[in-house]
Amino acid sequence: MVQTRPPASKKKKLFGYKEDPFVFLTEEDPVFTTIQSFYNLSPTFPKINVLTRTHDGKKRHLYMVSKELRNVLLNNSERMKVINTGVKVWSRNSDGEEFGCAFRLAQEGIYSLQPYIRSRIITVSVEDIKVLLTQENPYLSKLEADAHAQAKKLVMGSIVLKYIPNPNNTEDPQCPIQLCGWRGKTSIRAFVPRNERFHYLRMLGVEVFRDKQGQGDKGPDGEKAVEGVEVKEEAGNGAEEKEVGKDVGDMDLENGDKIGSSEPMKEPMD
Repeated sequence: MVQTRPPASKKKKLFGYKEDPFVFLTEEDPVFTTIQSFYNLSPTFPKINVLTRTHDGKKRHLYMVSKELRNVLLNNSERMKVINTGVKVWSRNSDGEEFGCAFRLAQEGIYSLQPYIRSRIITVSVEDIKVLLTQENPYLSKLEADAHAQAKKLVMGSIVLKYIPNPNNTEDPQCPIQLCGWRGKTSIRAFVPRNERFHYLRMLGVEVFRDKQGQGDKGPDGEKAVEGVEVKEEAGNGAEEKEVGKDVGDMDLENGDKIGSSEPMKEPMD
């Protein structure tokens, strides 16, 4: 006689779905070698506060936390499940090695990271920011003379676009603005999520048009536009910027928004 038994009930996992652990890097981690030299990081940069989400293999994103949060995470690793933590400061650009560094800056954490960066910074004006946020891939010559001269001195790769307020000109924003960008062969672009673009443009007094469904920004003629300026790629840039890496074509995707690019992608990012 065969005895039947009810199937053994699976024990419910205490913490639900399995998540990849966050792993803190050491100061000697090889990932910092090119990052240190390419961005000329300050000696005071707290490398031990940088973490990633893999023990082995290539690191795709690097996050940064405060010293206090680091202590909390390390002392409660067995009692606390961490879903998300820190701010993203670098993302891997798979073809980045040919531009000097495999990691590009992430807009999400630029305000936390920039004080430690001592190179790859272009000081821009209000008019430069308007160009960068209303044109997808403008030529370097579209920048004002000062920013243009700074950009020409830099090799291709990830950059910081920094606006410093002038207290004597109260008509312009009186708060600093920092944008992540990419210096191409003959052009430049800002890697800023769509909603942040709208935010900064409104700060600068630029009207952003949207259609009734909110599916993008459109001008009166139905074309994608910001204050009558059509948001488009600069003609001819596509062929010249092919050397830019695949992960650069799709700017930071923190909010799921994409911005069209003349820089081709070979595969999607995470």
